[in-house]
Amino acid sequence: MRGNFTAARGDIYISHISLTNFRNYERLEFDLLPGMTLFHGENGAGKSNLLEAMYMLAVARSPRASSDRELIRRSNGEGEFYTQVAADVERSGDAVNLQVNFRSTNAPAAANTPAMLSVQKYFRVNGVARRASALIGNLNAVMFSADDLEIVYGAPSVRRRYLNILISQTDREYLGAIQRYERVVRQRNHLLRQIREGAARVGELAFWDDELVKEGSRIVAQRLDTVKMLSEGASPMYAGLSGGSERLDVAYLPNVELVPDVSESGIADALRMKLEERRRQELARGMTVTGPHRDDLALTLDGLDAAGFASRGQTRTAVLALKLAEAAFLRERRGREPVILLDDVLSELDAARREQVLGHAAQYHQALITTADADTVAGQLPNGTARFGVRRGQINLLD
Repeated sequence: MRGNFTAARGDIYISHISLTNFRNYERLEFDLLPGMTLFHGENGAGKSNLLEAMYMLAVARSPRASSDRELIRRSNGEGEFYTQVAADVERSGDAVNLQVNFRSTNAPAAANTPAMLSVQKYFRVNGVARRASALIGNLNAVMFSADDLEIVYGAPSVRRRYLNILISQTDREYLGAIQRYERVVRQRNHLLRQIREGAARVGELAFWDDELVKEGSRIVAQRLDTVKMLSEGASPMYAGLSGGSERLDVAYLPNVELVPDVSESGIADALRMKLEERRRQELARGMTVTGPHRDDLALTLDGLDAAGFASRGQTRTAVLALKLAEAAFLRERRGREPVILLDDVLSELDAARREQVLGHAAQYHQALITTADADTVAGQLPNGTARFGVRRGQINLLD
């Protein structure tokens, strides 16, 4: 499955980033070039915020914030908050301007209480208002930060979200299927509770069962295809980073039984069968317990679950390998290179792994790296790496 974005072979990079009232940036206008760029600064200076903004333009959401309110820096003194993240993206001679905007018009009494804000988020592509689905895919990016260890240690929902964000960058139809599927589950759960309370009949589930099977089988098929490619890429990456001492495997874990190389229609049959088997359980709980919203992703080292058996260093290496495989996946599926974003991860690697990660990152048209310890990485950066200092939301060229 190749998705429905138009593939165009070539390079892609962010040429300009503009931030207004975003995190600790009151106002930033900053030009970028292809190649590798290093941002150095103390913790809290704004390095991570900068990469967060760039990644948000790729996937239409923050990889760090639990609420959009966290992204808004300040009030203008009249109770109105306005935040903008924007960038110019060059794509093989084509250019596109992307914007994610946040606005709140709360009463002045609530102006300086961010937790009370009600925030509206909206998007623009080349100045035209668009849905989030139209923004996603214009810029592809891969971001790795310390928070990504949650792909291993976190709940299954973290791993499902990881897959959804990745696949949505390559296939707008998948994004639509996810949105429809989530609505189906909400409506079906509501109906299950009504049936349990005697306010509806079991026969009314037939329509929502059909919708769940239709959208769910599309989602599972895409995830299976994607995870297969990720595993094929991550295994040799991990071997190279670790010295080949263990084997990394990535597997998709559906909550229905599927045969190897199953077709989408076979997935649909399995989902329908499991819905029938679990009918009494779902009616008793008032909850849909079958479908891709209950699936998981497994990372194993020599067959052992990484979450339970891997060391912190092994886990970090496994996630790095997965992220490098993600970059290769995006390049293959989209026909253009993603922007690589490495957020303060190099200093925690030994010299050999650091050199390998930098070597892989340098293969892409643009790689943006942050660190609080410039001395550790300085000798391993490729020639021509641009270096900037970040301090209190300001960026300056380093000597």
